[in-house]
Amino acid sequence: MSDSRTEYERLRRATKWSVAGGALLPWVGLFWTATAPGPPPPWQLVVAAVAAAVFTVVYWRAASLTVAGTHARTEVIVTGVLALLIFVMTREPEFAGVMTALGWAALAGLHVSRSTAVVMTLIATGACAAFQPYGVVFYAVTISMVVWLNRFQFWFWTVVKAALDGRDAQAKLAVTEERLRFSRDLHDVVGHSLSAIAVKSELAARLASGPAAEEMMEVRRLARESLKEIRSVVRGYRTIDLNAELRSVRAVMEAAGISCALELPEAALSDEMSTLLAWLVRESSTNVLRHSAATRCRIRVASSDGQVELTVSNDHPKPPRSTAGSGLAGMSERVAALGGVLTAGQNDGEFTVSARIPA
Repeated sequence: MSDSRTEYERLRRATKWSVAGGALLPWVGLFWTATAPGPPPPWQLVVAAVAAAVFTVVYWRAASLTVAGTHARTEVIVTGVLALLIFVMTREPEFAGVMTALGWAALAGLHVSRSTAVVMTLIATGACAAFQPYGVVFYAVTISMVVWLNRFQFWFWTVVKAALDGRDAQAKLAVTEERLRFSRDLHDVVGHSLSAIAVKSELAARLASGPAAEEMMEVRRLARESLKEIRSVVRGYRTIDLNAELRSVRAVMEAAGISCALELPEAALSDEMSTLLAWLVRESSTNVLRHSAATRCRIRVASSDGQVELTVSNDHPKPPRSTAGSGLAGMSERVAALGGVLTAGQNDGEFTVSARIPA
């Protein structure tokens, strides 16, 4: 495993433990509440302990989902209900409920916007201060540190993850480009030579007679079979997996700070169509990265009425250049070769490339 991957795994584990650390806070609060003067009745402590156990399990699952990049909305709601139950069961004194609320806020703060996190911090501070007015400063500082340090740790993790994913995607794209270059060279050089050998062998067979003519016809047959095999190999090299290409493009986009939404058809596409669409997606995404200040991009592939439509749109396009680039011209030629039509232009602050190709 490379050093970067090792550090990546360490950071992932550290982030997971940082996010999951809030699951311990209810237990700290319960211990404090149980040993404080005038604790709640034993049955209330038992109910709170059971709720804390479930809270810990669900909280850990939520932390795993969050680090994996999945929104844990259900888990956040469940832990919020459990936090409220613990707060009610340990109302006097309320330290266990307050600590549980801190843990829940640390988790919920990762699944809301920045402004919502600010409002949530203020509400949590006010709620805690309502029970202990003298501790408003303590609660304000503690809640802010728990929520915002957790957000910072998670933000740092997502930045590193996006950078590493983007580097891997760029490496895969480079390999694909090299495969295409190799296939072109193989077809142009070896294919041309085998075609010449086949033609020359046929000519020699006509000029010769007897066994010599038969041998030259055999050479011609072998040359044509070799040419056929070369073309088959080249065709395989030139076939590009559309889904893999889309995943790579999305990783590169997100590494550049661009949110990328994908929409794909349920029906499978032919290899020829997938290869063309993959090439169009690559060219269009390159234009997005080079010729815009985009913050979001949408790639849609739809199949209906005997046609396949590809749409790539992005916001914040740069002003159009006085001369058209070669990228759009090349895409138009490839689409036209299959009887399709490609259009590109700005509308309502977005730049959209659309291709309609007969299926």
